[in-house]
Amino acid sequence: MASDLIPTNSNEAPPGAVGLVLDNRYKILDLLGVGGMGAVYIAEHLTLHKQVALKVILAEFADNEEIAQRFTREAMATAQIDHPNVASALDYGTLPEGGAYLVTQLVRGHSLEHERTSVGKMPWRTVAHIGSQIADALSAAHAIHVVHRDLKPDNILLEPRDNGLFLVKVLDFGVARVTETAALPKSDLTRMGTVIGTPGYMAPEQAMGEKISEKVDLYSLGVILWECLTGKTLWTGATVSDMFTAQLAKPAPPIDKDLEVPPEFAALIDMLLDRNPARRPESARHVREALRRLTHGTIAVGQNAPVIIRPAAAPTKWLIPAAISALVVVVAIVGIVMSGGTGVPPTSDSKPGPTASAERKDPTPGDTKAVVPAALTAPLEVLMTSADKKARKLAADTIAEYEPATDVPPYARNVASLERQSTCPGKLAVVERIAADADPRALPALELLSKTPRKERGCDGGDCIACLREPLARTIGQLEK
Repeated sequence: MASDLIPTNSNEAPPGAVGLVLDNRYKILDLLGVGGMGAVYIAEHLTLHKQVALKVILAEFADNEEIAQRFTREAMATAQIDHPNVASALDYGTLPEGGAYLVTQLVRGHSLEHERTSVGKMPWRTVAHIGSQIADALSAAHAIHVVHRDLKPDNILLEPRDNGLFLVKVLDFGVARVTETAALPKSDLTRMGTVIGTPGYMAPEQAMGEKISEKVDLYSLGVILWECLTGKTLWTGATVSDMFTAQLAKPAPPIDKDLEVPPEFAALIDMLLDRNPARRPESARHVREALRRLTHGTIAVGQNAPVIIRPAAAPTKWLIPAAISALVVVVAIVGIVMSGGTGVPPTSDSKPGPTASAERKDPTPGDTKAVVPAALTAPLEVLMTSADKKARKLAADTIAEYEPATDVPPYARNVASLERQSTCPGKLAVVERIAADADPRALPALELLSKTPRKERGCDGGDCIACLREPLARTIGQLEK
């Protein structure tokens, strides 16, 4: 293969790269992007007639042994992580005149950095949905003892889906560290005192060159969630040294209450951003489950939801998912305590409850504890968050047609019915049912409906939900209380 496949200028694509064929398998079609040390192309697998992403090292770095090791490490780490939220490695090889190439799944989308800088403050449910997928990818990596170490919005791609949501793909395991596994070879690529990562997203222990663990990725995820919710950059400074000083000198600012982020979400981010790794959540898996339950609105008193208690004259209880219940921490100054269980302390005369099969009952109106079947969590999320009318209609039909219907909680049936109604009086009847049931999990759907413009095509008088405005506002206020 011609050596000019590898760019000689980090800002330009080589003029002869497009059209070249690598190893008689991959034909270069176009340049996707150029980074600090490598370039990524769109290529076609000539046998399978499938487009892929092909990454190569830039010419000026091709003879750098450390960079070559990182490139190999990225290929091997990515190949080991078989997960829908990680861009899969498909092939790896060397170039005839030096350097190497890595073939991965082609992701058609844009970076999270582009999304957050374009949108500004992102809706909390969208952030939780994206965050749960990032945590899921980290969980898969950590399961084979791979620590990403450079997690940031630029390394996260968002691929739009038909339902109006995003499929997340985590990229760039080039500086990943393998902690203890035989699946990947260890190396002296990084040592104590060596700082690897991106300023502003590195955990304090990482920035100081101390021993690291999977907890550094959780800290980075906390920074990402904080920035997506606030539309701001968390750690800033005139120099990198100033940035690190600010990061080490004080805790991260709390999420502004004006953003109306659920307190359990804000509390989770506080824990992710704790300067002491021992006080962060136990694992990426726990964070994933927490974010999933937030996204799907399944947190409810008595539904195995533990509490976070901030000691005070009148303790405030914040519900967070049971997935984090295994972690018990005491946070200096604020004294956050995290405990497992149902949120109801045991008593001396507590008796074993009935078995799961004996406890199960068909959901009835007013039942605010019934859990959504796993098959309906994604459609329900679309109804709660998506602005795509077609996607919401499809999701509503999926929920309404689910069998057995008795497994669908009343609030989910109501939300689906609300979307399927075509007239204002029909929607009004559903809103009144939601008000009667008093299940706050329907609140996001009502809030989304309340944002309907007062002037739309095809509506007499211009306002399609004129009859709903007052009762809708009243019901939202009732559920918020």
